[in-house]
Amino acid sequence: MGVPPMKHGQDARATPVNKEFCKILTDKGKRKKGIRMIRVFGAMMLCAATFASAANLLVNGGFEDELTSAWERRTPDSAARKIWRATGEGRSGAAAVLENVEPVQTRLRQGHDRSIKIKPGSRIELTAWIKSAMNAEGVTSLQIYCMNEKGGIVSQPIAVGPGGTFDWTRFRLRTVVPEGTAYVMAYLQINQGVGKAWFDDVALTVRQPPEPLPPEPTVVLFSDLPDDHATVKNAKILFGAGLVKATGTPTTALANAAGALALYDGALSSEVWPMLKGFTEKGGRVFMDMRCFAAAHGSAAVAVKVGDPAVKNLQAQMQAGLKVVREDDATAGFATGQVIPRMGWTDGKLLVLPQDFSAEGLEVLAEGPSGEPGLVKQTIGKGRITACDLLSLREPFYRNVDAYHAFTPVSGALGNPASFGQYYPKKMPYDGVVAEMRRLAEKYPAISIEDEGEASGGYRLWSLNLGTPGKPFYFLYSSAHGSEWEPGYGLMTFARHIAEGRMRDAVDLSAVRIKIIPLINPSGYDKRQRQNANGVDLNRQGDYRWERYKGRDSNNDGAYGPFDYDWKGAAPFTEPEAVAYKRIISDPTLHCILDFHGNTSVKANKFGILPVTAHPDNEDRALAMQRIANLRLRGRHLLRQNDEKEPSQYLLDFLIPNSGIPGLMNNGAAGRFGFLIEMTCGYGESYGTVLQTDFVCEMCRALFIAYR
Repeated sequence: MGVPPMKHGQDARATPVNKEFCKILTDKGKRKKGIRMIRVFGAMMLCAATFASAANLLVNGGFEDELTSAWERRTPDSAARKIWRATGEGRSGAAAVLENVEPVQTRLRQGHDRSIKIKPGSRIELTAWIKSAMNAEGVTSLQIYCMNEKGGIVSQPIAVGPGGTFDWTRFRLRTVVPEGTAYVMAYLQINQGVGKAWFDDVALTVRQPPEPLPPEPTVVLFSDLPDDHATVKNAKILFGAGLVKATGTPTTALANAAGALALYDGALSSEVWPMLKGFTEKGGRVFMDMRCFAAAHGSAAVAVKVGDPAVKNLQAQMQAGLKVVREDDATAGFATGQVIPRMGWTDGKLLVLPQDFSAEGLEVLAEGPSGEPGLVKQTIGKGRITACDLLSLREPFYRNVDAYHAFTPVSGALGNPASFGQYYPKKMPYDGVVAEMRRLAEKYPAISIEDEGEASGGYRLWSLNLGTPGKPFYFLYSSAHGSEWEPGYGLMTFARHIAEGRMRDAVDLSAVRIKIIPLINPSGYDKRQRQNANGVDLNRQGDYRWERYKGRDSNNDGAYGPFDYDWKGAAPFTEPEAVAYKRIISDPTLHCILDFHGNTSVKANKFGILPVTAHPDNEDRALAMQRIANLRLRGRHLLRQNDEKEPSQYLLDFLIPNSGIPGLMNNGAAGRFGFLIEMTCGYGESYGTVLQTDFVCEMCRALFIAYR
């Protein structure tokens, strides 16, 4: 991740937060202090040794040989640009020189031949010494490309330099190689301006090998469905390597299993039910599709109509499902009386149990439209069997309101519920959000609500506040882009969980002060638009490189100005929301900031962005935060977004440095700690909020552990 570049004579020092440190941070006090300190010291020494001895994966990084020995001109020489090797002009010996005759992009790269292969999960660092004689518009940068087997981009983090003219300065870019990476490329680049930049002593190193993940819990699949059946494929994605198909002697697999999954479209084998009952009696958890659950009890599931697929109204679609009558792991996130959007496609039919169905230990968790048992739990011995219709549903696609949370009862029933998720049955107007904030402040003594001042369009900004004045200050906010609204609901949910004492393992209110602004762009929220009421992109209102930032005329009115996609405003911090932000971040006790953004494109979310201005330790803490949250979220949520070919687990996939835009975070986190998360949001209604609020709360919880 990018950090402010170091001047001549300075160097980077590793300050990693590795798995041992994560263990200590999440320790609940069971280990003795002396042992904890030994582990911290040992872990730091191990990582320091790894960093010090890391080999350079680049060939000819000092340019003492001709460029053609390893480097490729990604942009060939032309009248607009040149790349050459200059002897005696480097920081030591030769250097690679990139020159722009015109304001274009000029790039030199290595690894294009697929020669640099690094294990996914590795923490890597690209460093270079750079000197620039470019004009004020010139930009120098380092970039890493992580590529898949087909040559597609998995991630492309970039570290941008200060621009203009400067003497030899050491740059660094750190990232984690994401899953699916087959090879890595290193890029040296200049862009926009005119002039020359010299690059020398370039190195790509592995700072830390992959941290092994604990094995995924074993879930044994009993099914007569083919392996390529959509539901089976989705189960494999959700449970990963932990999903084991019952073959040979399934009792052996069940002996070490965390759960079992039974999906039958035909007759249930007479041998399966006794095995599942025996597993359950000993404390096992089982999820069954309603077809085989009914068959196991000598009955048959019946089809009832729970919705009309022809109806396009989102609110109507959200009411087509099963009404929760009892809170349970399988209904986690949904309160009693709420409807889990869930209907079969294409006829709107869903399979439920007959009205007169009965079985010992049976509890109805959710009902069909006429009170039919639609989601049930049966307690047998020390364990439980949960059942509902899964095979009638479409895939968990972000537009499939009826199946968005298709697998949520499955993961919940098998022991991994949406721990902090909360379903909001409707997107509220801003006044309704403020009313909900007031309700929280009235109900919970730990929460207070404050007026943060004016917002554009005649609105007021409101915040939720917790903790102890004078203690390290954490500032959490969302929806600087008004259409990206759902994380704000997650932040309100997080405040409630803190007040209810459900975050004690992460948040000590006697030791911190917290300010939460769920919706920092009220007018944009109400209008579901990116900009505020004055047409300004609030996340371009910071003063970091504001003058150099060049937006685009997205509305094609002939000028870059109000209501263009990223209009930065007349000057930095001139919009009332940005004025309030600047006042808040001026607090000398400010320690850490968390900012939420997002959209429906998986190519533009599921990642964290780190401010280039932050404390040098910020990236290591961010990596710890990512790991802490993902270990809890793994195997919990399944979603396919608009540019995915199939669903994927919803996790924070990777981290990248900020590209140097005048984002608010580059001001707020300057010299401190900060993290911006891009997540799935921006929907027309609130049907996705169990996943969204659960994800937000897990990220916030992890923040308070990693950024203590």
